[in-house]
Amino acid sequence: MYILTAFKDSEKMFTITRDMTKDQLLFIRNTSKFTCPQCETPLRLKIGKVVTPHFAHIVLTNCLTSFSERESPTHLTGKQHLAEFFTRVGCTVSVEAYLPKISQRPDLLVKNKRNTFAIEFQCSVIPADDVEKRTAGYLKLKIPAIWLLRTPKNIQLISKGISLIKLPRFMQLFIENQSSSGDTIITYDPTTANFFYASHLIHISGSSFISKIRHLSMEQQTFPFAQVTTLSKDEIEGYWNLFLFKRLRFLKNRIRLSSMGVKDRFLKQCYENKLRPEDLPLFIGFPIQDSQVIQGHLAEWQLALFCSLGQHQLHIQDISDEWLDYFIMTQCKVTDLVKAISVMRRYCRILQMLDINVITSISANSVSESGLFELFEQLIVANRCEN
Repeated sequence: MYILTAFKDSEKMFTITRDMTKDQLLFIRNTSKFTCPQCETPLRLKIGKVVTPHFAHIVLTNCLTSFSERESPTHLTGKQHLAEFFTRVGCTVSVEAYLPKISQRPDLLVKNKRNTFAIEFQCSVIPADDVEKRTAGYLKLKIPAIWLLRTPKNIQLISKGISLIKLPRFMQLFIENQSSSGDTIITYDPTTANFFYASHLIHISGSSFISKIRHLSMEQQTFPFAQVTTLSKDEIEGYWNLFLFKRLRFLKNRIRLSSMGVKDRFLKQCYENKLRPEDLPLFIGFPIQDSQVIQGHLAEWQLALFCSLGQHQLHIQDISDEWLDYFIMTQCKVTDLVKAISVMRRYCRILQMLDINVITSISANSVSESGLFELFEQLIVANRCEN
């Protein structure tokens, strides 16, 4: 296990910072002894030509820490950057501070005038249960956890503005709803010393989201972290146009990409409604907050829901959670059943707002694109206010 902080000569805490020269570190290593602040065993200060300077145990020990990971050079560099950032904005920073009551050691323990925060800079994928356990452990001490993921390459390469991005399922765990920017994820890239914001996230299918991307240098960043401004009218139109383009491309390619033939439920339902996939009305495949918990494209589960309601002659106002539970269990794959039911409820409310009659055929319902755009615009605003 690598660490950046140690006890120097068993008396005071010593932290490696980015502004220390190699000669300074060599002198310190030759004139001082270090011990682990957690297990109190000797440490060696390692100063390589490529790897970020760090401390390592001289002898491998069962250094007591829950969830410890072997740290990469990127992780070490990121922690150094973040420690310097929080110090610059007036916080007291402890690197790798051990919390004995919960046997955990956050990457950074940050204190401002009001609160203490546990900062976790996460560079690798870990089980979701570990994220929950760490966060719950900090909360036992009334310490909020702030998770910062390393910016993935696919987002690093995107210029600022409205774009389609991929967020793997692990990254989706860290999406938070903010007052000005709706569903947002903030990451940090040690190679450029930039914070990357993927804000106003709208889920499309699987790991695909429409997002507004913004970069913020470490010098520009504040704490609490700066918030992204609300979308302009032009940006909302940009979202809408990108949504329409991606939806239509998926529907046009659906027949070609299907490997199930006549067993494909989505294509069968289109056939039964005497519609080609690309001719489905726009209220099938409409964006819904948190829909990433339902696997597949928006149009697939929304068409299945519409058809199932029609088959059961069930009006929207008569839908129970038990019925939705059964529908989801038999016709959908979800990662969170409770959230999936909420997503379905949101969609049903949209159908009601559009005055859609689910007892009749899909083609019997008509909604103008302008009317749907107005609803889309309202939902983006409402999305910022949901928690």
